[in-house]
Amino acid sequence: MLNGRLYRLSWLVAALALLVALLTLESPGGTPDPPLPPAFDAMAARGIAANLATVAPERVPGTAGDQASATWMAEELADVPGASRVVRQRFSVATAAGRIVTENVYVSLPARGGTGAPGALLISAPRDTPPGVRGGESGSAVLVQLARALGTVARNRPVLIVSTGASTLGNAGARWFMSRFSRMPLAAAVSLDDPAGVPGGLHIWDDGQDSRRSIPMMAAAEQAAVRADAPVAPAPGPFPQIAQLAVPQTSGDQAAYIALGLPAVSLAARPEGPLVSGTLATEDALGDAGRTAEGLISSLDRADALPAPSTGLVINGRELRPIMSRVVILLLALPILVAALDLTVRLRRAGVRLVPFAAALLWRLLPVVAALLVAHLLAIAGMLPGPSGGWPPLADVVPFDLPAVVAIVLSVGAGVFTWMLVRHRATRRDAEVASRAAVGVIALGAVTLVLWLVSPFALLIALPAAHCALIVTRATRPWQVIALAVVAAVPAVLIVWWASGRIDRGVPYSSWYLLETTVAGARGIVGPLLAAAVLVIVWSLGSLVMSRVRRGLVAAGPYRPVPSDDERLARRGRRPLPSLSRRSRSRPPVRDGSRDRRRPR
Repeated sequence: MLNGRLYRLSWLVAALALLVALLTLESPGGTPDPPLPPAFDAMAARGIAANLATVAPERVPGTAGDQASATWMAEELADVPGASRVVRQRFSVATAAGRIVTENVYVSLPARGGTGAPGALLISAPRDTPPGVRGGESGSAVLVQLARALGTVARNRPVLIVSTGASTLGNAGARWFMSRFSRMPLAAAVSLDDPAGVPGGLHIWDDGQDSRRSIPMMAAAEQAAVRADAPVAPAPGPFPQIAQLAVPQTSGDQAAYIALGLPAVSLAARPEGPLVSGTLATEDALGDAGRTAEGLISSLDRADALPAPSTGLVINGRELRPIMSRVVILLLALPILVAALDLTVRLRRAGVRLVPFAAALLWRLLPVVAALLVAHLLAIAGMLPGPSGGWPPLADVVPFDLPAVVAIVLSVGAGVFTWMLVRHRATRRDAEVASRAAVGVIALGAVTLVLWLVSPFALLIALPAAHCALIVTRATRPWQVIALAVVAAVPAVLIVWWASGRIDRGVPYSSWYLLETTVAGARGIVGPLLAAAVLVIVWSLGSLVMSRVRRGLVAAGPYRPVPSDDERLARRGRRPLPSLSRRSRSRPPVRDGSRDRRRPR
């Protein structure tokens, strides 16, 4: 069925274009050098951190410790020289246990001299901790000490000093602040997410929850760390970047700023993930984090406007621009699109109607949609944890318990029941017809194109399975089918493995976490539906080939997309549909989908 020559030619064209695209890699840029070297007081910062650890060692949102830490922060910011009055911004957040009330605390520092560049700089630090976790004081300590230092120096831009609450609840504090603050435009943001808590180098987070990232800000932060002689953890490789853009999962407040198009990064002392318990930060670690943050703010104060967040990739320190990233992904999908177009033309010339087979695929999709819908309704009803402010919650609030098992049983039961209702419609027209596989490839090409427009990096994760589904239609040996199935499953396994590191859980739980947060609506609607469509199409093609494997017909060769005369008459209801497993006694078997050219007697 698949035109192997055309498929290989498409790969050749794509490979040449990919080489040209890789030649467009360029430096992500940077920021000007600060006028003065940083002079961060690490000893004073350590005293501030110790004070907060004494006042509120645990600061779970909505608890007494959270309220005590907010009062403590308001008192500390009240002593910042040249700052405005302290503002305590109270807000509530919907959680699985009900609504909780917490607050942001912030002050502003007006520009002092200089050119008066437009746009303020936002420096924030999350104040709260997850349940049962002690630590995280270094972010608030560096924030307070930076505010004291910035209040005594000349600046081109105003500076906002914000202590955010409910960071562990979908970064609700940062998002609430951005939705309510409108006194001045913002140019860039830096979040201090416990940047000196766990020794091991400074980690720079630049990813958001909307498949965008802030690469120029990450480059500027790396330059600031180098100037401060602070150790920096290695940047993530290509696959972690692709996984983050395909399935966004971050716990940093920078995500709230990036969601509004603001260049932002978070400085942390741990890989991307939730806060963990730790000891009080050392002076050396606080000094590295403080000097890096101070140098970054000073550079941003002198820089022009930085580019907005985008969907680029960093390869060996050089950036592949967003438009080129999209072009590269389209080139990787080019063989699928060409195969779909080729089969469309061939079937139309043969007079094959595509609508019945496309309708059969839609009927196959309906049980999956029913299962997702039931699971989503259960999340709305409270049986499954819902989103934290619209974003995926922490793993601690998504347990795999008895209600979760009941929800899985109900959702799967709804899918099975729906399949029993629509099974006849999904299989009666295309149970044995070779054109079913051809229309499946055409549908795969259409969904691939739509997914490229909506979420190109999600398509990049789905492409191996799509290519395997396309190639399997030409399989001639059972082991080839098995090998292609294994290759198709590799990206999904890698995504689960990557997510397990992001949420600091095992692989089995990570599978449940990704599934639950998806059906609960924390990851949007369009992406999961398109992913379900790809899954159904790939499964439909795979089931057809597996049926041939069970009947021992794989060795007979691949399907031909143009149906035989028997198939045409069967579709019109004039003749029973010939079975692929049936062997005629009066004539030798022919390859399925081919014409019987023997002359009539």
